[in-house]
Amino acid sequence: MFELLDIKYLAVSVIVIAILKNVLLKEQKTTTKTRISNTQSEMVSAAVIQNVKKAISSSKIFVAHKSYCPYCHATLNTLLKDKKIPESKINLLELDTMKDGAEVQDALAEISGQRTVPNIYILGKHIGGNSELQQLDKEGKLDELLKEALA
Repeated sequence: MFELLDIKYLAVSVIVIAILKNVLLKEQKTTTKTRISNTQSEMVSAAVIQNVKKAISSSKIFVAHKSYCPYCHATLNTLLKDKKIPESKINLLELDTMKDGAEVQDALAEISGQRTVPNIYILGKHIGGNSELQQLDKEGKLDELLKEALA
C-alpha cells in the first residue's frame, strides 16, 4: 500500500511539473515578444534616423515602398505614369530589397509616426500613404505640390 501512494504522488508531481513548465514557457515567450515590440524603435540607430531625415530633406519627392505592396504600386503608377514624373526626379527606396530596409522603415516610423508603406514626402513635408496621395489628387492639390516640387 505504501508503494501505491508513492506512485500516485510521483504521477501527480510529474503532471504538476509539466503544467508549470508549460505555463512558464508561455510567459517567457509573451515577455520576449512584448520586450521586442516595445524596444523596436529604441533599436533604430541615431545614424540611420539622421540618414533618412537627410534623404527626405534633400529629395523633392521621396517615396519609401515595397515591391510587393499594391498600395505602393498605385502610388508609383500615379506619380510615374499618370503624372509623368521621371523616375530620376523621385528618391525611391524599395525597402524590401535593401539590406537595412527594416531599419529604415523603423526610422521612418519614428520620424513620421507612420509604419506602413508607401511613405511619401514632397518638399520635405510628410504626405502620408497612398490614400492621402490619392485624396490630394482627387482634390486637385497634388498637381500644385508636384509643380512646386519640380520647379
